[in-house]
Amino acid sequence: MAGIETTTDGPIGTLIIDNPSRRNAMTADMYAGVRAATQRLMVRDETRVVIVRGAGDVAFGAGSDISEFPTRRMGDQAEAFDEAEHDAWDALAEIPVPVLAAIHGPCMGGGIAMALHCDVRIAADDATFSVPPARLGLAYPQDALRRLVELVGPAQAKLLLYSARVVDAEEALAIGLVQEITPKAELDDHVNALALQMARLAPLTHRSTKLSVESLTDTTLTADAAASRRDCYASADFREGVQAFLDKRHAAFTGR
Repeated sequence: MAGIETTTDGPIGTLIIDNPSRRNAMTADMYAGVRAATQRLMVRDETRVVIVRGAGDVAFGAGSDISEFPTRRMGDQAEAFDEAEHDAWDALAEIPVPVLAAIHGPCMGGGIAMALHCDVRIAADDATFSVPPARLGLAYPQDALRRLVELVGPAQAKLLLYSARVVDAEEALAIGLVQEITPKAELDDHVNALALQMARLAPLTHRSTKLSVESLTDTTLTADAAASRRDCYASADFREGVQAFLDKRHAAFTGR
């Protein structure tokens, strides 16, 4: 059955888009399940990094499941579908630790929107990307559009939306849609290694970085970002980091 699955391995939590028979297309129920999945991961104090990936080895996510649109995204049902979709994206964006998207195969429409709400996007060399609302007569949601424009700029965003064309991993890297490309066979190991590197660093600094960057375009987060910076200076982790530097050893951060 299609769903949103989670696994944990030490400091790393993984959120899995699990609908491989439909190239991991997101159903309305899957969107509705994302927030509970993020809560399962973050209820663990040990979780320092979250990885988002598609199940199997075929696709990250083919977008929203279009087969549901006649019954769940038209008429009276449309608003509920859109609300579930947006809540899923908000849940990803609100995860207080770094979130890495490990992208292989197709990443389309709603799949791109999921990836846009992660902090870092690492692509396998077989990854392909498309933003296809113009093929369906839809408007691309404003929050996903804002994040797309922040990454690739207005002109590239318009080109992707106007043309609905498919771009490969190399072009996605060139326009800023992803940060790195790796051979598909090495994707999981590469992303896990990056996640472990992040997990060893100061969690309060990561939280402050996320809030501060987001506050540059969302002014409702300005006060939270300022508070997070004050928390860093008052933390035991700051004292530990300084002492570890002076002692020429690795710091043991606790998130406090």
